[in-house]
Amino acid sequence: MDALFNFIGSIFGYVLGFFNDVSGNFGVSIILFTLFTRLLLFPLTINQQKSMAGMQRLQPKMKELQERYGNDKNKYNEEVAKLYQKEGQSPAGGCLPMLIQLPIFYGLYRAICMPLTCTLHLDLTDATLASAIDRVKSLSDVYTSTSSAYYSQINVIEAVRNIGGDYAAYGFTQLERDALEPIYALSQQFNFLGIDLLSIAKFWNPAIILTFVVFAASAGGMMLTNKLNGNVNQTQMNGCSPNMMGIGMGVMSASISLSVPSAMALYWTCSSLIAPAQSWVVNKYYNAAILNAKAEARRLAKIKLEEESVVSSTYSAKGIKKFAPIYSVPQTSDSDTADADQKSVSDDASPQEGNWQNAKKKNSSSKKKKGGSNKSRGKQSSSDYQGKKKK
Repeated sequence: MDALFNFIGSIFGYVLGFFNDVSGNFGVSIILFTLFTRLLLFPLTINQQKSMAGMQRLQPKMKELQERYGNDKNKYNEEVAKLYQKEGQSPAGGCLPMLIQLPIFYGLYRAICMPLTCTLHLDLTDATLASAIDRVKSLSDVYTSTSSAYYSQINVIEAVRNIGGDYAAYGFTQLERDALEPIYALSQQFNFLGIDLLSIAKFWNPAIILTFVVFAASAGGMMLTNKLNGNVNQTQMNGCSPNMMGIGMGVMSASISLSVPSAMALYWTCSSLIAPAQSWVVNKYYNAAILNAKAEARRLAKIKLEEESVVSSTYSAKGIKKFAPIYSVPQTSDSDTADADQKSVSDDASPQEGNWQNAKKKNSSSKKKKGGSNKSRGKQSSSDYQGKKKK
């Protein structure tokens, strides 16, 4: 396990070294590293939200199984496993982001406590460098030994910084000066807002400020995250309010920051402040209600497709065409269809108007006939009158 954390610390050291070369300050490198890891883990956070939403959607079904097989634990566990497999859910699907935080924390801790091998990647077995470090450790006025072996490299960096580049006063050779130069350059980059990130918080140094900041960020960040995630009622039902959980997390974070370099406290502070922002984004775009609605829609669509497949296979087995037409419809061209539509429109446009026009035509024809008969009668009467007159 120790070798694994050293390996992770070496990888993180490359990342910190890159950010350190860009920013020129180890505190800024910690902030950029925190943002980088949070963005890297953000897809896992989304999967965690989806897994939690899926488990919430399965609660009614699990409750039904519990009522049905409550007395038979083996049968209940078997049915629950079948339900998980059918719905594509895993009860441990939301634990990965939380579990992966532990290797990150310990890997970063190794990278901060062992900057010579992790960040600078120096070969401590090199004869010149080993001789220079041994000479630094022999200087009691600049080197302070600690009981923890993890902090020996930090002690060397602090001693080189205390020398202040005045190697000639302590009798270092030119080769030893060249070997210590990268260590001295790195030692100048641990001052962040007046706080030495290599120091451990004590009541007499400025690093104690980060302890209070860690407490406030951890407690407030957890309270806000619980509120955004909608876990307030659930935690109250379980007998522990979100405020108490947040205060407990803040106390634990502050107590840990009193025993580790202040760079770790800065990382914890940044991580606690980023967590609520991530929760807000996740709940806005990956809300549990929206995810469950989409999952239910997909489930219904899947059931419909399965039913249609069963019906289609049944008809195929009986030799019946699905949705076969009862009668045949004659094929018509587009021009015929347009003519028929136009005729139907002219016939059905205004039946009253058609009747009125027909009546008008009948009246006009009757008048013509009547007029014609009157004229013939007039001619006949005049001819009769002329005949009588001659007589």
